[in-house]
Amino acid sequence: MKVLLINNDTYYKKRLSSLLKSHTLTIIKYDEVKGYNTDPYDVIVLSGGGILFEGRKRSLKRFSHLYEDQIQLVLESHKPIVGICLGCQIIGYAYGAELHKQFKNLRKGPFSIVAIRRNKVMAGQREAVVFQSNHWIITDLPDDLICVAASDEGAEIIRHKTKPIWGVQFHPEREKIGGEGRKIFNRILKRIYNEEIAS
Repeated sequence: MKVLLINNDTYYKKRLSSLLKSHTLTIIKYDEVKGYNTDPYDVIVLSGGGILFEGRKRSLKRFSHLYEDQIQLVLESHKPIVGICLGCQIIGYAYGAELHKQFKNLRKGPFSIVAIRRNKVMAGQREAVVFQSNHWIITDLPDDLICVAASDEGAEIIRHKTKPIWGVQFHPEREKIGGEGRKIFNRILKRIYNEEIAS
């Protein structure tokens, strides 16, 4: 697949590139999104991280104007989109989900997520262990979005009801090959690819 990766000043750019190495990958920064031609791409990936502004990483909720181009892209693009961590939050925020800063210190490491209902992206399993690295959580999803899997804190995998838009709160790029988060992310890409071929 041809993948467009939008880099939100993620710490894990090299790891993300490695995760996507089996695809044809193009990387642009968040400030190149406006007016960028996405037609050549099969899927757009929104990275985690946080936009650096005046020397500090800025949150989506408090500095939403910095993310406006990506919010518009999520709402207007006809291309499949997958968001990772912050990218997932951008998708949720675009459609009106509630974001909360749940952790004063970074929630980092392996955490369990639970399927809301059995689904193919979790291979029919009820639980999976994924790598988290965040302060913010997503709660109170709007009608346009479905929670596929959750943790005690909030939604962990979301998807749009009618569009090929997915988000994962965890970091599949931080896991070793064979990690459950990586497998889930790759299944989402495979599902998008199969749906695109069928359409």
